[in-house]
Amino acid sequence: MRKISAIVWLTALAFITGCWDRNEINDYAFWIGTGLDLSKDGKLKKSAQIAVPAGFRTSGGGGGSGKRANIVISATGSSIVDLEQQVQDKLPRKIFLGHRRSIFIGESLARKGITDIMDQFTRNTDTRMRTDIFVVNNGDGRDILEVKSPFNQFSAIVAVEQDRFCRLGDTALRDVLLDVGRDGIRPSMPMVEISAKNGKEKDEIIEVKSVAIFNRDLQMVGEVSGRESLEMFWVKGVLKNQFIMEETGEGTISLYESNLKKTVRTEIVGNRLKAYIKLEGVGRVLENNTNIDLSASSERRPLERKLNDIKAKQVEATIKKVQQQYGQDVFGIGEEFHREHPRQWKGLRNKWDRLFPAVEVAVSVKLKIQYTGGIGKRIPGIGDRT
Repeated sequence: MRKISAIVWLTALAFITGCWDRNEINDYAFWIGTGLDLSKDGKLKKSAQIAVPAGFRTSGGGGGSGKRANIVISATGSSIVDLEQQVQDKLPRKIFLGHRRSIFIGESLARKGITDIMDQFTRNTDTRMRTDIFVVNNGDGRDILEVKSPFNQFSAIVAVEQDRFCRLGDTALRDVLLDVGRDGIRPSMPMVEISAKNGKEKDEIIEVKSVAIFNRDLQMVGEVSGRESLEMFWVKGVLKNQFIMEETGEGTISLYESNLKKTVRTEIVGNRLKAYIKLEGVGRVLENNTNIDLSASSERRPLERKLNDIKAKQVEATIKKVQQQYGQDVFGIGEEFHREHPRQWKGLRNKWDRLFPAVEVAVSVKLKIQYTGGIGKRIPGIGDRT
């Protein structure tokens, strides 16, 4: 009887100790970044940055150092699914998209339109909605994947970190798809580019300093850069902090602005559409190249008012530029009309692209200087002493 029981237990253990159909980690090819481009013959080109485990560097600098940490594989065709299969055919392991960090779209493809490729992302259950998405300024997506960065073995990850610290939106695939699904806002994406190398530089640097503007058909129609891109995201409600330097007429002053937020109030008066935008935040003085004593409220408060007036005019100019040059509401002002005037919005939604350029926008800024540093006036120079 004991022998029969032992045989039964051994038989049962044979079935419950392990999964005969499981996939080991060594069976996967980890897809870290994607490049999407338009080939010379007008076809879709897809590139994949695939991790090579043998090339990973350890924290101590040993094991695998000096070897390639990734390879870039490309395929050309007519559909995303077909291209993915072509990439799979070139790999000895099963593709795994769960670790993909970023998607790079070449500017030529972005200007032609990306509706078809975005459709596949919404249906593929392996796609992470938190995957960051970029447009490559004057270049191809594959160019970014081939960058050898001194900061990380995967350029696809470097671009994500760079976008986070330069404060230009940190835009994920999810954010773009949400904007596509709404009538009162148009999508935008950060733009990356490869900075030029000099003869002494071995590695390349990825920069994020522009934002691509798309229309309702997901065609790139233009871009804003520098200060204008930060102002755009402040109005949109995405920007949380920034560094600024302003000319006051008496010299320059540099601030770190934080706790940034926006409120929008809209109004419909007959056929006129009006939007009143209020931007708020707090500032910390980093550099004072004026003779203003920031420790004295009698001098600091007039400076605050002056800086707020300067910034309000700058933001109004940025909004007007986007209205007149591109006609696309990347700020989400239409969504505010939708929220505050739901009945009237039914008659506005289908013609918003035509109405948006005529919206009357007024901007007010309320930035309060809370931290001035250890001294009120700047350190006196020779010219300041009498």
